[in-house]
Amino acid sequence: PAAAAAAPVLVGRAIKLKVYVHYEGGVKKKDATATEARLVTDDATTVGQVIKDFVEKYNAKNVATDGFIPLSALSLCARTDAQAVVMPDTPVSKTFGNGDDIWVVALAEAMKEDNTAIATGDAANPIEASRGKARDKSYYYWAKKPVESETPAPIELPRQIRTRIANKEEVTHYKTIQSYSFESEDGFVKVYISLPGVGALPKESVESEFGLRSCSIRVMGYNGFNHRLQVPKLSEEIVPGESKVVVKKDTLIVRLKKVKKDFHWYELHKTKGIGETEEK
Repeated sequence: PAAAAAAPVLVGRAIKLKVYVHYEGGVKKKDATATEARLVTDDATTVGQVIKDFVEKYNAKNVATDGFIPLSALSLCARTDAQAVVMPDTPVSKTFGNGDDIWVVALAEAMKEDNTAIATGDAANPIEASRGKARDKSYYYWAKKPVESETPAPIELPRQIRTRIANKEEVTHYKTIQSYSFESEDGFVKVYISLPGVGALPKESVESEFGLRSCSIRVMGYNGFNHRLQVPKLSEEIVPGESKVVVKKDTLIVRLKKVKKDFHWYELHKTKGIGETEEK
């Protein structure tokens, strides 16, 4: 008889933490493969390991696409919803909670940001802190350092290719809405978000965007912060024009009109099922 598959060896403590990994460059292009649900079962699993695993799967899904340029884990880093860079050797469970988003972005872009939100000691920027502390063992060290046997490529002077105005999503910081419940019935999926006193906010404080397979609910200025429920890929397709947010005294009710009205939703975020070979 065939031997049973060996259980994964735990390095740390056994946990059950579900996070959503998004490649920011792909999400902006509405790439359906740019988001992945990841279940972390070991509290020693690091952010760097999650990035490496995500990149391998992302490249495998897109290798046959014309013009696709594979991602390199060494040229990427992770950020929180608040755009704070997270060190690659940081355990995922130390920074992210259940249902949180991990945004994978290019190092070059992250280095433009002032990441003082998570700096420690005298270091104002964790990228520079990592280089100074670990030197050639730093996750970030090799991103821009040529191999000693190679001649560095000439650095091209920057030139402006095009200009655009950043959209609101790119410049506004949000707290992730982690607590909600939902039900699937009567041709709609109803998502209930408890926010005591939300009904007292100005009408324009609650914003929403609906796509065929996505939704973004934003509450601006609630208790001094902006809050957001972002679902880059819903479990099934919806009718954007017939979906809406209803504001109650202490609750937001998100009504998602189902395309398959008799199909029951068991989850809000689309996750890969057992036996699936590609995203549907």
